[in-house]
Amino acid sequence: FKAESKRLLDMMIHSIYTNREIFLRELISNASDALDKRHYLSLTDSRYATNPENLKIILEIKKDSRQLIIEDTGVGMSAEELEKNLGIIARSGSAEFRKQLENNTDNVDIIGQFGVGFYSAFIVAKHVLVETKSPTEEKGYAWSSSGEDGYTITEIEKPEAGTKITIDLKDNTEEESFDEFLEEYKIRELVKKYSDYVRYPIQMEVTKSIPDPTEEGKTIDTKELVTLNSMVPLWKKPKSEVTEEEYNSFYKSKFNDWENPQKVIHYNVEGTLSYTALL
Repeated sequence: FKAESKRLLDMMIHSIYTNREIFLRELISNASDALDKRHYLSLTDSRYATNPENLKIILEIKKDSRQLIIEDTGVGMSAEELEKNLGIIARSGSAEFRKQLENNTDNVDIIGQFGVGFYSAFIVAKHVLVETKSPTEEKGYAWSSSGEDGYTITEIEKPEAGTKITIDLKDNTEEESFDEFLEEYKIRELVKKYSDYVRYPIQMEVTKSIPDPTEEGKTIDTKELVTLNSMVPLWKKPKSEVTEEEYNSFYKSKFNDWENPQKVIHYNVEGTLSYTALL
């Protein structure tokens, strides 16, 4: 790393991030940024074009190897961009991209403006591998680091554009256990808590129990790819499209209440000052 990176990394992890579970929120935010960039660039450059249905974030748990994977089909990075964005703490391509869009009215929400989100992975990781490929490049590149002794960038074969981050979780100690991040229920909970309104589908294979066709009364476990997030906030949907059940469910989940709300007020104001309210 550049500029006394180990000291900066330690300081960033222990002062900015006091809640270790938010690493997943930060990495999903980065993935959402990458998808936004690809969509935006595809409007003027056909090299970035892809079916909108292909723009998504995939999570994968590997219990045997104690790995958590966050993958997106976004803009990816070249070797130079890897060096620029991941080689210097507190530098973010998203912040630079935001500057380019300041005078543009397109609705591109860039979440990561401060350039430290990626490094939150080291709160839970003993090693991080980033495999990435830009739609404009023939080759892909891998960035690898334990967060202590710098990093390496190597050329790799990667068929599809996008970025795949593989986190090797830290070993458990008497004081801390990291096993919870290998549990489906925990990952689902964190996505719902922090990333429910990311505009792209966040998908993961989850275990489902189905009836055993060979033995009555028994079940077998199978894997099913499910979308974990809602994507569109209720207050951004037209009032006519939101059901009473959706309002009630939203209220109960966000405010930890068992009862339905006594009243719902949902309206949109457009003018010099535009806003949407859900009360």
